[in-house]
Amino acid sequence: MKKKLSILILIVTIFSCSKNEYKKDLLGQWNNFPIGGMSDIKFYQDSVVSYEYGDKRIGNWTADSSKIYINFHKKLSGRKQKLTLFYDLNAKKDSLITKTDTILWGFVLLKVKNVWEHYLRDIDLQIELPESDFELIRNDATWYGTDLYMAYKNDTLAITNDSGFRLNLAKDIKPLIFGERATMKEEEVNKMNFNLIADKKVSKQEIDSIKRILKEFPEMRIFRVFKNDSANYGKYDITNKGEKWYWYGKYE
Repeated sequence: MKKKLSILILIVTIFSCSKNEYKKDLLGQWNNFPIGGMSDIKFYQDSVVSYEYGDKRIGNWTADSSKIYINFHKKLSGRKQKLTLFYDLNAKKDSLITKTDTILWGFVLLKVKNVWEHYLRDIDLQIELPESDFELIRNDATWYGTDLYMAYKNDTLAITNDSGFRLNLAKDIKPLIFGERATMKEEEVNKMNFNLIADKKVSKQEIDSIKRILKEFPEMRIFRVFKNDSANYGKYDITNKGEKWYWYGKYE
């Protein structure tokens, strides 16, 4: 009897370990930003938290080699309470392709290991912000700022806006600013400024050269962004409430 019990325990243990092995690669946070940004899911060991277009649901989950089984605690109109997702992981295990039995195409979720690096996927630049030796101030005009991201790529300085559009700043700065002003009210235009989000390796000479171009709009102040670990740079709005982070740095 003891021998049979031991064998049964061994079988259950092996089965549990096997199931946990499939779950191990799925644990953590996944999001479809910058592809869409409206779906976010966190797999914990014994629970799952999902945001779909701002609606939050909590449930339980398990997985095998090809499917994820989710049972949410509450049902939302038009959405299944019990969900089976067919899935594939890429070789790096940082892209998750999922689909249901009623959808023919795959839905891609990206692993969120670092929020800032995750955000920069849309910009297609790697930016490590410089640290400051002075007290940082918050830019309260963040909503009205024209964000300019810059970093060296293939040994050449690349500059993009927040849509990831690569800029030739001398040629593109006028249509960029006039295009943004056209969508704003007069009181909003008066709050506009430039936010320089530059990698720490960008030289002072390059920064000064960019500033000279931006002086074409002297009414717009230039705000240089610096590292601030408590500011949540890049945090996306999973609650769908229009939340946005603030830049920290100094006016130059």
